[in-house]
Amino acid sequence: MGEQCAVIGSRPDVPVEGMESILGDTITWIDANSPVTWRDLGLATPKVYVQSGWAYPAFTALGREVKTAGGHVIGLSDANWRGDFRQLVMGPIAFRMRHRKHFDAMLVPGRQGARLMRHFGVPKDRIHTGMYAADPQLFYPGRPLARRPKEFLFVGQLIARKNILVLANAFLRFAALHSGWSLRICGSGPLRDRIPYHPRLLVEDFVQPGELVDRFQNARFLVLPSRREAWGLVVHEATLCGCGLLLSGTIGSADDLATDRNAIRFRPSDEGDLVRALSLAASRDDAWLLEAECESLRLAAMFSPQKFASAIVTLVEQFQRKDARRP
Repeated sequence: MGEQCAVIGSRPDVPVEGMESILGDTITWIDANSPVTWRDLGLATPKVYVQSGWAYPAFTALGREVKTAGGHVIGLSDANWRGDFRQLVMGPIAFRMRHRKHFDAMLVPGRQGARLMRHFGVPKDRIHTGMYAADPQLFYPGRPLARRPKEFLFVGQLIARKNILVLANAFLRFAALHSGWSLRICGSGPLRDRIPYHPRLLVEDFVQPGELVDRFQNARFLVLPSRREAWGLVVHEATLCGCGLLLSGTIGSADDLATDRNAIRFRPSDEGDLVRALSLAASRDDAWLLEAECESLRLAAMFSPQKFASAIVTLVEQFQRKDARRP
């Protein structure tokens, strides 16, 4: 659109290389837990503010300032529909009291996010999808799925919420019954030293995106056993590379990126059910793997950074037209 865009963020626990070079500009880094003003940042109050992290005081304070100045705020939410008591009862009350009036629109990744925002009272015409996508120029298919090594792949933090120890123990039980298969774990976190040793269980540190594509292209299945997973960008990365999927029932992106043609689902925290899913995946023949690869690539094509950007541009243009009609 030819407009200047400032990027403000809090530093990730694990640095991702190349963010500022990709942006072509510097990022204004802030402490998300400390309220801040646009003046504090040396920036003019913008007419449009795209806000994620709206549970954090710093980002919320900036959004409130934009609204007070007559600007527009687009909320980003990757929360998925869970249907538990907190979401069903407490969520709508808290969101309507604290946030809803401060957002002119909400941008979510896919179906589950849209369902949640509707439940929180956001009008349907203010909910837009397309947020969060991996870059198909970085993640793309390699060898046909049936010709790849017999490898399962986990990518993520090594923390309790990701169920990494359940996955490791399930693989040990699976490996005792199935030869030739391996599990590669890529990530960092406090549970790394508790992952049991096995010659076919490979543990690597956090892998930068430029190298991660190689891991996907040499895996048959991504395994994501999380207890909770709001969206799961790693699922999009895997499908862009044509991988099959083994997903727990909590993964937010499953409604958009997983079907019975490319995915096997299992109950979270149920080690035995995960062993069943691993065994079922190992039994899939070449015909199924070919169909799974095609299905993953088909579904992955529905999301892209370009579609994310297009959704933002469309909203900004709507706001501009609305402002032009103001007396």
